[in-house]
Amino acid sequence: MDLLTGAFQILAVVVIVGGAAKLVSPGAFRATLRSLGVPGGMVAARLAGLVEIGLGGAALIIGGRAWAAALAALYGVFTIVVVVARRKGAESCGCFGSVAAPPSSLHVVIDAASAVVAAAAALVGVPGLVDVLADQPLAGAPYLALVAVGAWLIVVADTTGAQLLDEMAAVRRLAPTFRDNAPGSRAPARTLPRPTSTRLD
Repeated sequence: MDLLTGAFQILAVVVIVGGAAKLVSPGAFRATLRSLGVPGGMVAARLAGLVEIGLGGAALIIGGRAWAAALAALYGVFTIVVVVARRKGAESCGCFGSVAAPPSSLHVVIDAASAVVAAAAALVGVPGLVDVLADQPLAGAPYLALVAVGAWLIVVADTTGAQLLDEMAAVRRLAPTFRDNAPGSRAPARTLPRPTSTRLD
């Protein structure tokens, strides 16, 4: 088993996790589809989840160039969806169901890099999971654990990491206000407008 095969199978597991999350909680992805102007509602969201589970499962278990190419194409679609969702101002990409994950630059980079890795796997060909486990010690338990950890790290980066970047961006936008209102600042303090009240005589 080489590094490319391991990375490819991690990416396949991530797709399976995303598909399962859409089946369990399709609402977030439905909202993303609406923001992109794609019709279908809950049916389309669940159908996308089924497609992801089927494609990711085939890529993981069967392997081969065709399924690797299909996974590369799927990650290419993910990249486009996240980019468009960012431009549309979507609150969440809906990639992992109810786990709110604002579309971020980190998400774009991860999806694009994943598409490149899957495309490389399609060029050289990768074995399926059964063939890989046949060459692993301890019935492949350590390998499966590494794949699970790798997939978990990607999901965390796409969700918690995206949230952290979004919060950091919000803090940077507020930073000039904090500096201007700081003691000793030469700039005039920024104050909120006084609320207007209506007197009843």
